[in-house]
Amino acid sequence: MYSTSTLVAPNDTSLALASLFTSRPAAGLEVETNVLRRWALEYLSKSHPDLGRKGAVCPFTSPSIKKDLFWVSFLKGAELEREAISGALTEVIRQFQSSEPVEEKDEMLKTVILVFPDLEDYSIVDEIQLEFKNMFIKYGLMVGQFYPGCGEGGLWNPHFRPLDAPYPMIAIRTMTASDYPFLTGSEEWASAYLSRFAPGIPARVRNDMVQRIIAGGVPA
Repeated sequence: MYSTSTLVAPNDTSLALASLFTSRPAAGLEVETNVLRRWALEYLSKSHPDLGRKGAVCPFTSPSIKKDLFWVSFLKGAELEREAISGALTEVIRQFQSSEPVEEKDEMLKTVILVFPDLEDYSIVDEIQLEFKNMFIKYGLMVGQFYPGCGEGGLWNPHFRPLDAPYPMIAIRTMTASDYPFLTGSEEWASAYLSRFAPGIPARVRNDMVQRIIAGGVPA
Protein backbone atom coordinates (compact mmCIF):
# COMPACT_ATOMS: atom_id res chain seq x y z
CA MET A 1 0.00 0.00 0.00
CA TYR A 2 2.68 2.49 0.97
CA SER A 3 6.12 3.30 -0.31
CA THR A 4 8.96 1.29 1.19
CA SER A 5 11.46 4.02 0.47
CA THR A 6 10.19 7.29 1.86
CA LEU A 7 7.10 9.06 3.14
CA VAL A 8 4.82 9.32 0.12
CA ALA A 9 1.10 10.03 0.12
CA PRO A 10 -0.78 7.00 -1.27
CA ASN A 11 -3.47 7.44 -3.94
CA ASP A 12 -2.39 11.05 -4.49
CA THR A 13 -3.94 12.21 -1.22
CA SER A 14 -2.70 15.09 0.88
CA LEU A 15 -1.89 12.84 3.85
CA ALA A 16 1.56 11.25 3.71
CA LEU A 17 1.51 7.83 5.35
CA ALA A 18 4.24 5.20 5.41
CA SER A 19 5.25 2.12 7.31
CA LEU A 20 7.09 3.12 10.47
CA PHE A 21 9.51 0.23 10.06
CA THR A 22 9.97 -0.54 6.35
CA SER A 23 9.92 2.99 4.95
CA ARG A 24 12.97 5.23 4.90
CA PRO A 25 12.51 8.29 7.13
CA ALA A 26 11.93 11.54 5.31
CA ALA A 27 14.76 14.05 5.38
CA GLY A 28 14.83 15.86 8.70
CA LEU A 29 12.71 13.25 10.48
CA GLU A 30 15.35 10.58 11.08
CA VAL A 31 15.61 11.24 14.82
CA GLU A 32 11.85 11.33 15.38
CA THR A 33 11.34 8.17 13.36
CA ASN A 34 13.97 6.25 15.33
CA VAL A 35 12.52 7.47 18.64
CA LEU A 36 9.06 6.24 17.60
CA ARG A 37 10.44 2.88 16.50
CA ARG A 38 12.05 2.35 19.91
CA TRP A 39 8.89 3.48 21.69
CA ALA A 40 6.75 1.05 19.70
CA LEU A 41 9.14 -1.87 20.18
CA GLU A 42 10.42 -1.29 23.70
CA TYR A 43 7.33 0.21 25.37
CA LEU A 44 4.08 -0.49 23.54
CA SER A 45 5.06 -4.04 22.60
CA LYS A 46 6.38 -4.98 26.04
CA SER A 47 4.83 -5.72 29.41
CA HIS A 48 5.14 -3.21 32.24
CA PRO A 49 5.19 -3.95 35.99
CA ASP A 50 2.68 -1.15 36.69
CA LEU A 51 0.24 -2.03 33.92
CA GLY A 52 -2.08 -4.01 36.18
CA ARG A 53 -2.54 -6.96 33.85
CA LYS A 54 -0.45 -9.46 31.92
CA GLY A 55 0.69 -8.82 28.39
CA ALA A 56 1.98 -5.88 26.40
CA VAL A 57 1.04 -2.29 27.09
CA CYS A 58 -0.68 -2.35 23.70
CA PRO A 59 -1.41 -5.91 22.54
CA PHE A 60 -2.07 -4.75 18.97
CA THR A 61 1.31 -3.12 18.33
CA SER A 62 3.56 -6.15 17.87
CA PRO A 63 1.17 -8.02 15.51
CA SER A 64 0.62 -4.80 13.55
CA ILE A 65 4.37 -4.28 13.15
CA LYS A 66 4.90 -7.90 12.06
CA LYS A 67 2.26 -7.50 9.34
CA ASP A 68 3.76 -4.13 8.32
CA LEU A 69 0.47 -2.42 9.08
CA PHE A 70 1.84 0.14 11.56
CA TRP A 71 1.81 3.42 9.65
CA VAL A 72 2.89 6.92 10.56
CA SER A 73 2.54 10.47 9.33
CA PHE A 74 4.28 13.56 10.68
CA LEU A 75 2.55 16.94 10.75
CA LYS A 76 5.22 19.57 11.31
CA GLY A 77 4.79 22.94 12.96
CA ALA A 78 4.73 24.28 16.53
CA GLU A 79 1.39 26.02 16.00
CA LEU A 80 -0.64 23.60 13.90
CA GLU A 81 -4.10 24.79 12.97
CA ARG A 82 -7.01 22.68 14.17
CA GLU A 83 -8.19 22.50 10.58
CA ALA A 84 -4.95 20.80 9.51
CA ILE A 85 -5.24 18.11 12.18
CA SER A 86 -8.97 17.68 11.57
CA GLY A 87 -8.40 17.31 7.84
CA ALA A 88 -5.74 14.67 8.42
CA LEU A 89 -8.04 12.69 10.71
CA THR A 90 -10.86 12.81 8.18
CA GLU A 91 -8.48 11.50 5.52
CA VAL A 92 -7.45 8.65 7.83
CA ILE A 93 -11.06 7.46 7.93
CA ARG A 94 -11.19 7.39 4.13
CA GLN A 95 -7.95 5.47 3.87
CA PHE A 96 -8.96 2.93 6.50
CA GLN A 97 -12.06 2.18 4.43
CA SER A 98 -10.35 2.00 1.04
CA SER A 99 -6.94 0.50 1.80
CA GLU A 100 -5.79 -3.09 1.95
CA PRO A 101 -6.04 -5.35 3.79
CA VAL A 102 -9.81 -5.65 4.06
CA GLU A 103 -9.89 -9.21 5.40
CA GLU A 104 -11.16 -9.06 8.98
CA LYS A 105 -8.17 -10.80 10.61
CA ASP A 106 -5.55 -8.42 9.19
CA GLU A 107 -7.80 -5.37 8.99
CA MET A 108 -7.92 -5.39 12.78
CA LEU A 109 -4.16 -4.73 12.81
CA LYS A 110 -4.18 -1.56 10.71
CA THR A 111 -2.76 1.28 12.79
CA VAL A 112 -2.08 4.92 11.94
CA ILE A 113 -0.22 7.36 14.16
CA LEU A 114 -0.35 11.06 13.36
CA VAL A 115 2.66 12.66 15.04
CA PHE A 116 3.05 16.38 15.81
CA PRO A 117 6.75 16.57 16.76
CA ASP A 118 6.87 20.37 17.08
CA LEU A 119 3.54 20.92 18.85
CA GLU A 120 3.88 22.64 22.22
CA ASP A 121 0.23 22.96 23.26
CA TYR A 122 -0.80 19.41 24.12
CA SER A 123 -4.33 20.46 25.08
CA ILE A 124 -5.29 20.59 21.41
CA VAL A 125 -4.53 16.86 21.16
CA ASP A 126 -6.97 16.10 23.99
CA GLU A 127 -9.61 18.38 22.50
CA ILE A 128 -9.44 17.00 18.98
CA GLN A 129 -9.34 13.38 20.16
CA LEU A 130 -12.55 13.91 22.13
CA GLU A 131 -14.13 15.88 19.31
CA PHE A 132 -13.46 13.13 16.76
CA LYS A 133 -14.17 10.11 18.96
CA ASN A 134 -17.89 10.07 18.13
CA MET A 135 -17.21 10.17 14.39
CA PHE A 136 -14.49 7.51 14.48
CA ILE A 137 -16.56 5.12 16.57
CA LYS A 138 -19.39 5.32 14.03
CA TYR A 139 -16.89 4.10 11.42
CA GLY A 140 -15.68 1.29 13.67
CA LEU A 141 -12.40 3.00 14.57
CA MET A 142 -10.74 3.86 17.87
CA VAL A 143 -8.84 7.12 18.29
CA GLY A 144 -6.50 7.85 21.19
CA GLN A 145 -4.32 10.74 22.31
CA PHE A 146 -0.68 10.44 23.39
CA TYR A 147 1.83 13.06 24.49
CA PRO A 148 4.66 13.59 26.98
CA GLY A 149 3.28 13.54 30.51
CA CYS A 150 -0.27 12.57 29.54
CA GLY A 151 -1.98 12.06 32.89
CA GLU A 152 -4.82 9.74 31.88
CA GLY A 153 -4.69 6.59 34.01
CA GLY A 154 -4.83 3.01 32.82
CA LEU A 155 -7.89 0.78 32.94
CA TRP A 156 -6.32 -1.78 35.27
CA ASN A 157 -4.14 0.59 37.29
CA PRO A 158 -5.28 4.21 37.50
CA HIS A 159 -1.80 5.21 38.67
CA PHE A 160 -0.18 3.90 35.48
CA ARG A 161 0.12 6.36 32.59
CA PRO A 162 -0.14 4.30 29.37
CA LEU A 163 -0.60 7.34 27.10
CA ASP A 164 2.69 8.97 28.02
CA ALA A 165 4.68 9.20 24.78
CA PRO A 166 7.81 10.86 23.37
CA TYR A 167 5.81 13.19 21.10
CA PRO A 168 2.24 14.47 20.93
CA MET A 169 0.28 12.21 18.60
CA ILE A 170 -3.10 10.73 17.79
CA ALA A 171 -3.35 6.99 17.16
CA ILE A 172 -6.09 5.30 15.14
CA ARG A 173 -6.87 1.61 14.82
CA THR A 174 -9.82 -0.63 14.06
CA MET A 175 -12.26 -1.20 16.91
CA THR A 176 -12.26 -4.70 18.41
CA ALA A 177 -14.66 -6.58 20.66
CA SER A 178 -12.40 -6.03 23.67
CA ASP A 179 -12.64 -2.23 23.39
CA TYR A 180 -15.90 -1.90 25.32
CA PRO A 181 -14.23 -0.54 28.52
CA PHE A 182 -13.22 2.53 26.51
CA LEU A 183 -16.81 3.06 25.33
CA THR A 184 -18.82 3.02 28.55
CA GLY A 185 -18.72 6.80 29.07
CA SER A 186 -21.37 7.58 26.48
CA GLU A 187 -24.64 5.99 25.42
CA GLU A 188 -23.74 6.84 21.83
CA TRP A 189 -20.40 5.04 22.08
CA ALA A 190 -21.93 1.99 23.72
CA SER A 191 -24.70 1.84 21.11
CA ALA A 192 -22.15 1.97 18.30
CA TYR A 193 -20.14 -0.79 19.95
CA LEU A 194 -23.13 -3.11 20.44
CA SER A 195 -24.37 -2.45 16.90
CA ARG A 196 -21.03 -3.67 15.63
CA PHE A 197 -20.30 -6.57 17.96
CA ALA A 198 -23.46 -7.77 19.70
CA PRO A 199 -24.12 -10.65 17.26
CA GLY A 200 -20.79 -12.28 18.01
CA ILE A 201 -19.27 -10.99 21.24
CA PRO A 202 -16.77 -13.63 22.44
CA ALA A 203 -17.69 -15.49 25.62
CA ARG A 204 -14.57 -14.17 27.37
CA VAL A 205 -15.59 -10.59 26.66
CA ARG A 206 -19.20 -11.22 27.67
CA ASN A 207 -18.02 -12.66 30.99
CA ASP A 208 -15.75 -9.70 31.53
CA MET A 209 -18.62 -7.32 30.82
CA VAL A 210 -20.77 -9.08 33.42
CA GLN A 211 -17.97 -8.75 35.99
CA ARG A 212 -17.64 -5.05 35.28
CA ILE A 213 -21.37 -4.48 35.62
CA ILE A 214 -21.51 -6.34 38.93
CA ALA A 215 -18.37 -4.75 40.34
CA GLY A 216 -19.13 -1.33 38.94
CA GLY A 217 -15.62 -1.01 37.55
CA VAL A 218 -12.56 -2.93 36.45
CA PRO A 219 -12.61 -6.64 37.48
CA ALA A 220 -9.84 -7.91 39.71
